Amino acid sequence: MSKIKVGLIGANGRMGRAIIQVLTASGKSQLSAAVVKEGSVYTDFDSGIHSGIKETGISFSSDLEAACEQSDILIDFSTHTGFSKNLSIAVSKKKPIVIGTTGLNDSEKKEIVDASAHIPIVFSPNMSVGVNLLFKLTEIAAKALQDDFDVEILDIHHRHKKDSPSGTAQHLKEVLLKALDRKEENVIYGRHGMYPERDHKEIAMHTLRAGEVIGEHTVFFFSPEERIEIAHKAQDRKTFAVGAVKAAEFLSGKSKGLYNMFDVLGI
Repeated sequence: MSKIKVGLIGANGRMGRAIIQVLTASGKSQLSAAVVKEGSVYTDFDSGIHSGIKETGISFSSDLEAACEQSDILIDFSTHTGFSKNLSIAVSKKKPIVIGTTGLNDSEKKEIVDASAHIPIVFSPNMSVGVNLLFKLTEIAAKALQDDFDVEILDIHHRHKKDSPSGTAQHLKEVLLKALDRKEENVIYGRHGMYPERDHKEIAMHTLRAGEVIGEHTVFFFSPEERIEIAHKAQDRKTFAVGAVKAAEFLSGKSKGLYNMFDVLGI
């Protein structure tokens, strides 16, 4: 059985390097193209050497259309600045795509929904198996605890991360809002100065950006008598890469539509 050919967009970034490592070791899929932004200093450099492994024979290129021709499925871990163009090309070439790009606005998320009417897409704020269990456990806890517990979210990442709160923290917020039947107006982002006594429907989000922390997220539930913490701490960026490759393999043979990591993992 031939391997699934995966074209990677944003191949020279931290996540790109991890995904190349996972694809090189996979028994089901393989790297078929490594796309970088136009004018990148990495153009024509071997993707394997850049990723700290042996040569793959696949050089970095800015030609996404050529990458589509060489690939069965795309994975996009680029920045949001080129996102719309990447998605448009994937649709025009009828290529399934896994979207792990963070920092997308509501308009860009709508583009994903619209594109899913034409091609199969997996979109998730976090591809980690463990983080998706965090989403599910947070939902279960919130539905059980309801308004008897105060809720806080803590998001910690490395000092290089640009979006804040993280896409994962934002999704945790959405999980809580739905499970607790609350609105965005119930959410505050950090605290500074004098505040009235905490409203029982308040959800607070806190962000730390320091050092080289790969990614940590904790949801706290506080009552006067006890505290519950549901946490995920990534120890290696490869955990997100493994999930992204699982998502790409999941899309093989799928019909058009919008899927998430719960679909990929069957939870």
